Amino acid sequence: MKTIWTLIGLALLIPAISSASPAIPVEEPAATTAAPDTVKKGWWVLGLEASNNSSFFGRNTARRYPYVAPSVTYVHRTGLWASVASYQLFDTDDFIDETDVSLGYSFKIRKRLEVDLSYSHFFFSKNNPLVKSATSDALSARTAYDWKILYTALTTSYLIGTGNDVFTVLENSRYIRLNPLWKGVMPVGLDPKVSITAGTQKFSETHTIMTAQKNQTGGSSGSGSSPIGGILDPLKPGGGNTTSPGSGGSGSPTSTTTTTTVSRFRVLNYDLKIPLVVYLGKFEFEPSWRYSIPVNKLEGDESEAQSFYNFSVKYTF
Repeated sequence: MKTIWTLIGLALLIPAISSASPAIPVEEPAATTAAPDTVKKGWWVLGLEASNNSSFFGRNTARRYPYVAPSVTYVHRTGLWASVASYQLFDTDDFIDETDVSLGYSFKIRKRLEVDLSYSHFFFSKNNPLVKSATSDALSARTAYDWKILYTALTTSYLIGTGNDVFTVLENSRYIRLNPLWKGVMPVGLDPKVSITAGTQKFSETHTIMTAQKNQTGGSSGSGSSPIGGILDPLKPGGGNTTSPGSGGSGSPTSTTTTTTVSRFRVLNYDLKIPLVVYLGKFEFEPSWRYSIPVNKLEGDESEAQSFYNFSVKYTF
């Protein structure tokens, strides 16, 4: 049933796309040459994304979960923004599997240095199978600098859920205009991107400690039950002699198991993404291919190196 609704939504979107007239896009809606009294206070962005699989900081499940995700974003000219995105996975029982609500603030420190701060809360369906469903909230800070040759962005996220983790994503990209090759008017370009994801991994380390229980009622007695023997050979207290409790000797050894949760910060994933960006009036189309390579996997992690195929459409007004 939910696949039918998805197809209906796409059918409604396609005529609107085809009726748009080509024009030079506004890549930064905040920048405008209009008179001060006609400057827009903000703008809306309607988006729709589809992908052949889902992933979260380079981690995915053994089973593929294709999805479609409509979104609505409002950006104020001061830099404040808010967005809502819902994810619908194919072949699951729930109509809406995930909804993300985000609030943020974007600003420039210098002409080529940008900062974006955001908070997100995630709502998941009861039987959501994704790796991301182990989290509930995220605090993120993104810093981007345009070197002209490269565009570098560093995003740090603090995730709150069953376990609190920190992830960082370092990206390097450069938009390459293609329309000058054929002197085309419609802006078309490639935006290749290489990224490295690092983060904490919580796991348990178990230690077993052998200890000798001391008799609390008296001193040692018997041949070979000197304190030196007990210290040098804790597995054979009393020099190997068996002494019952209360006789003044050491008791039998006991095993104490201690489990400690350890968090280590390591590289988790390498990504190569090649999107084709096409502007058509107020629309932006972006088909892309991404290859993801997870590394330093923990026991039980089913993530595998694989290709992801995405297609997104955005309409700004």
